[in-house]
Amino acid sequence: MYCLNDYPLQSLNSFKVPAYAAHYIRLNSLKDIEDFYTTVDISKRPLYILGGGSNTLFVRNFPGYILHVQLSGIEIIEETHHKVLIKAAAGVPWHTLVLFCINKGYGGIENLSFIPGTVGGAPIQNIGAYGIELKDVLDTIEAIALSTGQKIIFKSSACGFGYRTSFFKTKWKNQYLITHITLALHKEKVFSIGYEAIQAMLEKMKINQLSFKAISDAIIAIRKQKLPDPTILGNAGSFFQNPLVSIGHYQSLKAQYPSIISFKTEHKEQMKISAAWLIETAGFKGLRKGNAGVYAGHALILVNYGGATGKDIASLANQIKKKVKIQFNITLIPEVNIVGGVIK
Repeated sequence: MYCLNDYPLQSLNSFKVPAYAAHYIRLNSLKDIEDFYTTVDISKRPLYILGGGSNTLFVRNFPGYILHVQLSGIEIIEETHHKVLIKAAAGVPWHTLVLFCINKGYGGIENLSFIPGTVGGAPIQNIGAYGIELKDVLDTIEAIALSTGQKIIFKSSACGFGYRTSFFKTKWKNQYLITHITLALHKEKVFSIGYEAIQAMLEKMKINQLSFKAISDAIIAIRKQKLPDPTILGNAGSFFQNPLVSIGHYQSLKAQYPSIISFKTEHKEQMKISAAWLIETAGFKGLRKGNAGVYAGHALILVNYGGATGKDIASLANQIKKKVKIQFNITLIPEVNIVGGVIK
């Protein structure tokens, strides 16, 4: 178990904001996890489990334990002519797993290409993009109960998955450390290309023969086009979730704003509103406040132009949230984990 005190976190979060952990613990193996729970009393200090740092905003120094999960490895558990079960460790970069599956001819997660972060963080957030969510392909999650050290296997149906959430993010927060996930993927040439953006990019790239790789390449191109590179401009991707509203509220907004961007949901009584449209319509797209700002290319991305603190970015997020609430009567919910503060 690798443990350091007063450890700098700036290089471990994609916002690149400065912060220090009172205690930083790197977990490279299951033995490291065992050492941690047998030697550290987690009831004494706060705990935060860190993966790729791509969905985290540190508002201040962290006074407790940062557990940095670095478990590695991908293995095929079971394979038939049509389907495959594949197991990946929590520290594997998510896109590395996607590329591994595509190269093997396994489909189901190609629409989730180029999403930053790690395998362990994916189920916490129930990552999703272009019509696919992780829960659609997730079979099981292996985790360690931090209070007892007991290994527990959760079926996907038991994890409380919803739009960008799970029990690991809510009522089970910091109770379990995810070590592995198992995905149920397929080999059939079945694709999800319902989004116009995918179809337009496939056409632009002159791709006539659909494949898992072709769709992945198209989505990578879309994401590169829309999102700033966090190594150049600190960001955590989409800062807020697309909010869900009642049909009545949506119809009222539609009458006032005919150009509103919305999406149908599984529930007929709800519509999903584009958070980027709300933020842009509220006048924030391209706005800069000191070293923090709203990306000019996509209003849902908050960025660090260099030198911004977590408080600077949180302050801007609060300003956006208040204006959207006043103008549209919609409460934006952060998709990013706010550590050491809240978005009011």
